[in-house]
Formats: sequence, C-alpha cells, structure tokens
Amino acid sequence: MKATRLLLAAAALSTISFSAIASAQETVRITNIGHGYFSGPLYVAMREGLFEKHGLEADVTFVHGGAIAFQTVFTRDVDFGILSYEHVLTAAAQGREIVSVFNVTHRPLNNIVVNNELYEAYAGESLEERILALRGKRVGAPSAAGSGEKMLGVLAGRFGLQVPGDMELVYLGGDASAYVGAFQADMIDAALPFEPAGVMLQQEGLGRTLVNLMDGEVEDFRDLNFMTVTTHPAMLTENPELVRKVAAVFAEAQQILLDPARGPAIMAEEFPNMTAESNELAYAVVSQIWSPDGRLSLEGGQKVYNYLQPAGDYQIDFERTFTNDFLPQ
Repeated sequence: MKATRLLLAAAALSTISFSAIASAQETVRITNIGHGYFSGPLYVAMREGLFEKHGLEADVTFVHGGAIAFQTVFTRDVDFGILSYEHVLTAAAQGREIVSVFNVTHRPLNNIVVNNELYEAYAGESLEERILALRGKRVGAPSAAGSGEKMLGVLAGRFGLQVPGDMELVYLGGDASAYVGAFQADMIDAALPFEPAGVMLQQEGLGRTLVNLMDGEVEDFRDLNFMTVTTHPAMLTENPELVRKVAAVFAEAQQILLDPARGPAIMAEEFPNMTAESNELAYAVVSQIWSPDGRLSLEGGQKVYNYLQPAGDYQIDFERTFTNDFLPQ
C-alpha cells in the first residue's frame, strides 16, 4: 500500500512537472508561404522538436503568396514570416518596414527549365546562346512581375531581349503540377518554376534545366538575401529574447537539414507523396541554396535591389532591412 502511494505521488509530481514545462512554453506565431521545399528548416524544427527545446510552441500558418505573408508580419497578426527579401525591399521603397533576421536561402528558388527539344539543341552553348534560345518562346512563371520574371528580364536584357515582348509569358502559379500539365499539353516551351517542379519535369521526361540559377552559375543571383525569416521592427526591442530564440531554432534546423545523413530523410517524411528518387533529386537541387549560417549581407541586399528595382518614393536604408545581431554566436 505504501509503495502504491509512493508511485501515485511520483506520477502526480511528474504530471505537475510536465504541466509546468508546457505552460512555460511561449507561443510564437509564424506564417509560411505555401508548403514549398525551400522552407526545409521550418519542417525540421517542427519535426525535431527544436521550438520546444528553446521554450517555444510554434503556431504555424500556411498562406498562398508572399504579399499575404508580408501583410501578416507588417500588421503583426503573426510574430514572424518566411518570405522573400524582395518583399522587404518592396515595402521599404513604399515606406513600410519589416526586417529580416535569418537568411534561409542565399540563391533563387528556381532554374530556367526547357522542353527536351530546346535542351538538346542548346545545353552545351554559352549563357548568351541559351538565353537567346528563348526568343519567341512561351515561358511559364509563377506570377506577373514576380522574382522569376524579374530575373529573366535581367538576363534577357543583357543579351538584347525584352521581357515581355521577345517572349510570351504564361502565369501558372507556384504549384508544381501546373508546370507538369503545361509541358504535357504543349502550352509552354520553358519555365521558371519553384522546385520541386523542375525535378518533377525531369522525372516525367518532359524537360531539363537549361540555365541553373540555383547552383550559382549566374553571378547576379549568387550570395543574395533571398528567402528570409522576417519580423516587425518593433519586435527587436519589445521581445529581443524571442527573436534570439527563433533565430537559434532556425540555425540549428538549418544545420540538421544540410546534414546529408539526416536532411533527406526528414524532407522525405515532410513530402510523402514524392518518390524516394524525386526527393533525393529535389534535396540535391535545393540544398545548394540553403544558407549555411543564416547570415544576411549588405552586398546580398544590393544585388536583390539591382534586379528587383522596387518602385516607391522612399530611399531604402539597407541596414534597416536586415540584422545579424540575433544569430547564435
């Protein structure tokens, strides 16, 4: 009987202890753009219990489009958002501030993928010849005036082409299946889709990568502030400890993600509808763009500005658009 009372007492203390730990968790609200492969560190953090490790409980919302993600951060409906630094600059040019605190990817999320006919004809040619091969072609892109279109415009302009004008743009959104369907139906000749769409096209035998932006082939799109964890500037002074914890979570998650012994398996769990081969290929492609240390840079910000050229009446102070002060030392 005495032993039974001791066991019950121990169980009660264990329950109280667990409840105390649970109640000590601080909720952090995070917005993520869709369910893209690029957000790997978020999935790792959720699956590996990294938020809980740092005393946090993550409330994650998935939204369609960077504009919505930006709005949730700017209006403080959430504490943090995973969105492109392009939105940070576009807002700054309009006098609206949010700030990036962790660099998830330091390169773009897409390559220029073409049908098999174009690939076989131009794969071994110079960058100039490969871009000129798109003259008169139908090119799929996620959205009008989006980053893919902007990058294509930079490359086209370098070799005397105009976008739009010298090629027809077809807007297909961010869903990978839309690009597979468009290639199958011969609606487009080329595209700049978010991965894993490029991998899926290759798996289906519909196309290949002609210009590899994600492996750093083009200097303009290397070492960027690109997909970032952002927050409202007020958060930096109101709750710096929360910012520090979130940065620590993403830093640890990024290291796990980039570990070839752990990262691919976690991503395979997150994307169970992809075949093992597709996941292996997608991981190989996207792991090139995940930042190894999460650092943002003035040079990386200026490179984004150079191709983005955001419209607005406000001069951008780049040093107010990002900070590395909360990264783990």
